[in-house]
Amino acid sequence: MNTTQPLEPVARFVADAMLGRLARWLRILGYDTAYEKVITDETLVERAVREDRWLLTRDRRLVLRKLLRGRHTLLASDDVEGQLHQLYQDLKIDLDLTHQRAYRCADCNVVLTPIGQADAAPLVPSFVAQQYRDFLQCPRCRRLFWPGTHWDDLTRRLTAIRARSLDTQP
Repeated sequence: MNTTQPLEPVARFVADAMLGRLARWLRILGYDTAYEKVITDETLVERAVREDRWLLTRDRRLVLRKLLRGRHTLLASDDVEGQLHQLYQDLKIDLDLTHQRAYRCADCNVVLTPIGQADAAPLVPSFVAQQYRDFLQCPRCRRLFWPGTHWDDLTRRLTAIRARSLDTQP
C-alpha cells in the first residue's frame, strides 16, 4: 500500500487535487485538511512541508519526492469510503462522529462555532429551526450546519467502514 507510518497521530493533512471528496469528509470529521482544486505538484509539496501537513495522494510519482519521505500516504482506492478505510487502518484516524471535536466547514476548512437556535432560525427553513436545537456556523462563509438526516447517513457509513476494518484484521 506504500504508506509511511507517522510517529504521532496525524491531525493536519493536505490532499492533492484528486481528493476533493476525501478532503470534505476529513473536514467534517474535524481534521484540518488543506485542499485546492488547482495546484501544481511543486506547490503541493512545498505546502505540505511548510505547514507540517501529512500529504494524501493517489499520484505514485508525487510520493517519490525526497521532501515527502515519511510524511505521506499513497491512497489505493478511487472511492472515498475505501480511502477513509485505508486512513482508519494505516493512520488510525478517528471515524466516530459522536466523539467531541471541533468540526470544520466542509468548504472552508475553518473551525465551526456554535450558534444559538434563535440566531439560526431566520437563516434556515422553518421546519429545520423547529426540529433542531444545535447549529454550527462557519465564521468565514457563514454557512450553517445542523445534525439533520444527512448526519445519520454519515454516521451509518462511517460505522460500516470501521466494521469493515474489524473484519479485515488478522
